[in-house]
Amino acid sequence: MSKRTQRRNTESLSILEERKHLLTQKDDFFTQEAYKTLRSNVIFSLTGEEGNKIIQVTSAMMCEGKSITSVNLAISFAQTDRKVLLIDCDLRRPKLASLLSMGANVGLSNVLVDHTLLEQAILPTKVPNLSVMTSGEIPPNPSELLGSKRMTALLEELRQVYHYIILDTPPVNMVTDAVVLAPMSDGVLFVVRARHSDKGSVREATEQLEYAKVKILGYVLNGVDPERGGYGSGKYRKYKKYKGYGYGYGYGYGYSSPPSNPDPKEKGKTE
Repeated sequence: MSKRTQRRNTESLSILEERKHLLTQKDDFFTQEAYKTLRSNVIFSLTGEEGNKIIQVTSAMMCEGKSITSVNLAISFAQTDRKVLLIDCDLRRPKLASLLSMGANVGLSNVLVDHTLLEQAILPTKVPNLSVMTSGEIPPNPSELLGSKRMTALLEELRQVYHYIILDTPPVNMVTDAVVLAPMSDGVLFVVRARHSDKGSVREATEQLEYAKVKILGYVLNGVDPERGGYGSGKYRKYKKYKGYGYGYGYGYGYSSPPSNPDPKEKGKTE
């Protein structure tokens, strides 16, 4: 079996595992309350901001659960009878189409090239009030497309239609895409994975966002073991082995919300 085949099989298993953590009405009380708390804290963090909101979700490195957090946050907002659009802004290693079992060929990258495809690119989901725009075809210039005037105009156009727009973006320390997009959003939600994230990586990513004068809404502690709790600062042991940007194969799941004091040096707080 080739390495490429092994990688695809591993990715498929990862997606299947992550799907188990998509938020549903059948989830236990604590899981649903965790995302309700996260949603409420995001709303409070945006108090004073007028109009519909664009919220970016990112992390320092890969395999920290930001995509599942993006989806579940979008679902949580949709449950409040607000119109929500979830956009996969990862134009390098897209994930939402697979995670949500959507066979979409037209997505964000296609719309940025041809605006007439916008209506075709927005797909309804089984969740009332929630629509999704997948990443589309992988372009040769992701950062340029995401930082273009077309992207800015597109988000402003969509802002007029949706109460909340959730942007799932690549990790800050892997590529520049998240930092390029950040000024177009009303705030960034930063995902940290318990016993996995390295504090130095989180600090470095935070500094990049602060340098771009981005509003950090809070830090989501993901992958918490309710019996152990606490914040783990395990090292990433395989980062240097990746020659190009790509997600890892872990999955994210958390009882987490943005802390009242969004300082990456502080320990994560769970609800």
